[in-house]
Amino acid sequence: MRAKFIAMACIVSAIVGVSLSVPAAEQATIFTTKDFRKDSALWTNPAYYRNNTVGQLRGMALNIDPYEKGGQVGAARRYGSEGTAKAGAVNLASPYQFTSAAQHYEAWLKEAKGGTKHTKATAPDWGGRWEGGAQGLGGGQNPASYAASLLTPKYREYFVQEVKAASEARIWGAGSFCLPGGFMNSLGAEEFIVTPEKTWTHAASNGQNFIRWIYTDGSPHSPEQFRYPKWHGESIGFWNGDSLIVYTNQIHGWKGGVSEFTDMLETVERYRRVGDRIEGEITLYDSDVFLRPVHAKMNFELMRETRVELSRPYYNTCTDTNGPSAKVFMNARGFLDERAPGDPLFWDETDPRPWGTYLTESDKRYQATGGKQGK
Repeated sequence: MRAKFIAMACIVSAIVGVSLSVPAAEQATIFTTKDFRKDSALWTNPAYYRNNTVGQLRGMALNIDPYEKGGQVGAARRYGSEGTAKAGAVNLASPYQFTSAAQHYEAWLKEAKGGTKHTKATAPDWGGRWEGGAQGLGGGQNPASYAASLLTPKYREYFVQEVKAASEARIWGAGSFCLPGGFMNSLGAEEFIVTPEKTWTHAASNGQNFIRWIYTDGSPHSPEQFRYPKWHGESIGFWNGDSLIVYTNQIHGWKGGVSEFTDMLETVERYRRVGDRIEGEITLYDSDVFLRPVHAKMNFELMRETRVELSRPYYNTCTDTNGPSAKVFMNARGFLDERAPGDPLFWDETDPRPWGTYLTESDKRYQATGGKQGK
């Protein structure tokens, strides 16, 4: 399977203070630790990551000085180098006092007096092709400790394990198995198709396509007995003038950026077109994962590209470029074979965290072979 350099979305908030009684030079870092799990007291300390952002840690996968300004190479860094993070560069703590998405949504619905009932003639025009999405969910210029500080102990450990492996070029995620990107990926809409009864969002990538249905006809979510986790959740909404409010639940617990989330995740979004921009926000509620609700801006710019060959979306699948299932391989005798249960690299389709299984096996092999960065 061809290695990918996957940008990961990460939820961030205020840094939790830790004791600095041990001089920074003597403290373990994510690059020198013998066992990161024993460093839990340092996980919310910027010095543990040498003041690197999440993006800078991932850039160490190439272990080179960049010679281009953009793209994968432009984000490259030397392994273990000092970062340029700025604490507080992005504040993603929710500005609202709501404790649940349902409470949040109902308050805004009441404020809108039940919502605006649009017709075809009055429905907002959000035509065109757009680019953008959530701002700062990858951590932005905050130190990686900023992200860790928002997570509960269990998910904080997952986070540290992943960014450590990523800095060492051991990148494992849903895409490694050609699995769906999940709810977070669906937020990067390229089209908004608005009608009085519902709004659709569409997007395409080199590995999969995304679509969301947002019902604005006044209907509720499915009754409790018919609910189940869905890749993009189930979304209902209403209009407050020209602003679209969206409440999504029944989201399939998965992976978004370096953070993970559970089936308990629920979100409330708000969007409004302002000229050639669609400005919005999203608040995420998942008490199993986040110590407090998380809030981020959602911004989209109208694309100026008009060339047909570049402006048309396309349909592609992960297996078009990455090959078949990770369980299928050619054995030593030249025959098609399949990994069986018990093999450390067996991919169990029922595993809710296949990247976690592979990360743990990767940790063992990495240490057994000397723990040096690179392949």
